Amino acid sequence: MDDVSGAAGRPGDDAAIVRPIRHASRVLVYTDDPGEGGVAVYASRLALGLAGLGYSTAIAQSAARLPSLVASRPGIEHFWIPFDTRLDPERNLTDTAAAVSVLEQARPDVVVFANCAPVSQVAATVAAADRGIPFVIVEGFAAKPGPLLPPQAWMLHYQKLLYERARAVIAVSHDNLALLRNHCGLHPRKGEVIHYGRPAEFFLPRDAAVRDRIRKDFKIPEDAVVCLTTARFAEVKGFGHQIAALRRLRGSAAWDSLWFIWAGEGHLREPCLRELREAELSDRVVLPGHVDDIAGLLDAADVFVLPSHFEGMPLSIMEAMAKGLAVAASSVSGIPEEMGSTGRLLPDPNIDPSATVTALADTLAAWATDPAAVEACGAAARERAKELFREERMLRQTASVIERAVLPAGDYAAPGLEMIRLDRHFPHMAAASQETLSWEYLRDDVPHTFYIDSRAPGTGFLNRDESILLFNIARQFRGRRALEVGCWLGWSAAHLAAAGVVLDVIDPVLASPMILQSVSESLASAGLAKNVTLHAAASPAAIDQIARLGTRWSLFFIDGNHEAPYPLFDTATAVEYAEPDAAMVFHDLASPDVAQAIEYLHARGWQVRIFHTAQIMGMAWRGDVVPPEHLADPAVAWHVPKHLRQFMNRDETDALRR
Repeated sequence: MDDVSGAAGRPGDDAAIVRPIRHASRVLVYTDDPGEGGVAVYASRLALGLAGLGYSTAIAQSAARLPSLVASRPGIEHFWIPFDTRLDPERNLTDTAAAVSVLEQARPDVVVFANCAPVSQVAATVAAADRGIPFVIVEGFAAKPGPLLPPQAWMLHYQKLLYERARAVIAVSHDNLALLRNHCGLHPRKGEVIHYGRPAEFFLPRDAAVRDRIRKDFKIPEDAVVCLTTARFAEVKGFGHQIAALRRLRGSAAWDSLWFIWAGEGHLREPCLRELREAELSDRVVLPGHVDDIAGLLDAADVFVLPSHFEGMPLSIMEAMAKGLAVAASSVSGIPEEMGSTGRLLPDPNIDPSATVTALADTLAAWATDPAAVEACGAAARERAKELFREERMLRQTASVIERAVLPAGDYAAPGLEMIRLDRHFPHMAAASQETLSWEYLRDDVPHTFYIDSRAPGTGFLNRDESILLFNIARQFRGRRALEVGCWLGWSAAHLAAAGVVLDVIDPVLASPMILQSVSESLASAGLAKNVTLHAAASPAAIDQIARLGTRWSLFFIDGNHEAPYPLFDTATAVEYAEPDAAMVFHDLASPDVAQAIEYLHARGWQVRIFHTAQIMGMAWRGDVVPPEHLADPAVAWHVPKHLRQFMNRDETDALRR
């Protein structure tokens, strides 16, 4: 089993998920949504998906009128919180005893708290923190302090403390992440965005037979333009704005074509139905109540409407986009990020509700008479959903966060990067003490664990953050040729090969039978040996020798002799055999001798990025190459050596100072 959490491929490539990592074997998804909203759906799908990746998975939530999506699924344990988390919200803040009972029964390695809003599961989070259980917080919604987010200082104080103790904090949109940082106490360099994802059924083409059946069931004409809304009947969802828009549309040229389906339950359903009847609109609006087959309703519809006041990142809009519906939704919270340039963003109803109503009425009137525009909007929405909102991507990214949460003490891995753990294939790897390694450029002020091979403790490996960064750089070169200069005992070579490159490795130490056997065994144990060719030779001469066979490389990792002039010689030789789209990666740029190599490439027009890791990694590239985003450990007071300051832009420097 390869200990890799994601597919090795270009960013966004979700074609396959490599067999699951299981360093966190037992995951508890804990949510305060009892089964009525999008967070409950997310929590259920996350639990199911993690189980599919090989984790032992459990979910905790309170009982609700609607059954849990996972309560009866084999292989997933369900723990009931002994009070209604919606009707008794104060206990979410104070009842640690209930949470302790759940945690003691579930016995998780890590907890994922799926929150409906900040400060919504304080008691359970405190219980996990006090017991030393690693936890991740996923905020499904955020807003400025106000009616929907209580502004009590003590609540926000607790939330800030819990964010500090969380191994990771996930927001569902960049808008929500900014709100968490600006109003809820989240550190400005902590937190990441993982968009929700939807299962494969929503990405299937719309089924014409289902469309016809549902329209017949609801007595809707075959040629009608059907506008669908799936949401709780609550003030926040903007049903009043829809009714106002329908009043304007009635009697217009578009009215004869328009029909509406509003699926869902909630305390406003009956009041809305009465208002529709009083306005003589009820003959055009179907209110079927709770519907399990949302995908079928989307098959029957042409347009999706959601004029909400507040949202996180609505699943309903994702599902509509995936099915290829044109979407009209209010420009609030994460919705603009979700829709992009597809569909129609309506004015914020919190600012000018009359403008929202006017824009909605005008949009529906235009779409009712322009099927080509509806089709074009739907096609664009579908393509965006396929790129951003597949469930496989959400699960892969969340699994990476979970694996970061259970890293050994002293390890750091930048959020947003795909995780990989190859430790078990290197049985002699061990943490080094500060006395083990001695090098004048060793940055022992960075509190990240250094790793060594216990049989040869004088030379270190890339640390956790650096090895994961190297893997993520290499992922976009999947299937292409890569060259490593200096592999030592194979730790970096294994991370390159795991990314899917075809790798040549040059290192004279491979002439040692012990080292060659150790490297070969580690690569074979990880299932990576077939794509790696080991050359027991010295660079830069060996680079020329291999290249004479017609070899060219797209990715280079230069980590051989660190004394001048060898890094420069290796780089100057390698650049002659670089493909037009190529990258060179360097480790130990803390040394000015190594930095000469990256300065050489920069002077020849290559772009350069410096990554703040313990020993400083850097990357030079040209052509169609995208360096990964790397967030330096916010707990470290990073400093930039003088010889690298020319490569730092003002934004990076300012970020490090915050």
